[in-house]
Amino acid sequence: MLDGQQQLSRVGEPLEVTIKYGSLEKKITGPPNLVAQEVFAFLTKAIPQLELASHLALSVDVTQLADACQGVLAVTPEGVVVTVPIESLADRELILLYLAKARIAQILGKTEKETVQSADLIAATKRTSGTVAGRLSELCTENLAERKGKGEYRATTLGLHIFREQILPKLKPKT
Repeated sequence: MLDGQQQLSRVGEPLEVTIKYGSLEKKITGPPNLVAQEVFAFLTKAIPQLELASHLALSVDVTQLADACQGVLAVTPEGVVVTVPIESLADRELILLYLAKARIAQILGKTEKETVQSADLIAATKRTSGTVAGRLSELCTENLAERKGKGEYRATTLGLHIFREQILPKLKPKT
C-alpha cells in the first residue's frame, strides 16, 4: 500500500493496463481516462466477437472423449488399447481409429507422441502401404488428419470429433 506522499507523487504518471481475454491480449498505457476508454472499447469489441466465435468453435473435451471411448478403448500399463473387434470398420475408419488412439494416449499422458508413423499404421491395420497412403491422403484432404513430419500423421480436432461421433458408435458393444 502506498502512503499519502507516494500516492501524490504518482498522480499524473501514466496508467498501464494489460487485458487478457481468451487468446486476445492488449496493453494500454496513458492517462487514466484514456486507458478507461480504451479498456471499454476493447471489451465491447472483443466480447461479442468471442461470443460468436465460441458458438462456431470446435473443440474436443477430454472428459467427454474419454467417456465416449469407454468400452472401446482402455488404458493399460502398456498404453491405450482397443478392446473391441474392429473388423467391421472401413479402411479410413480404421486408420482414423489408430490416429485418434494415439492422440488420446498423448492427452492422457501415456505417450509423448501424438503422431503415428505410416509404417506403424500399415502394421496395425494389416493393410497394404498403398491402401494406407491413399486413405491418409483422403483423411488429410478432409482435414481429419494432418501430416506432421516425414511419414508421421495425427488426428486433427475435427478428426477426433468425427471419430467420436461416427466411428465410436460403430464400435460400442450393443446392450
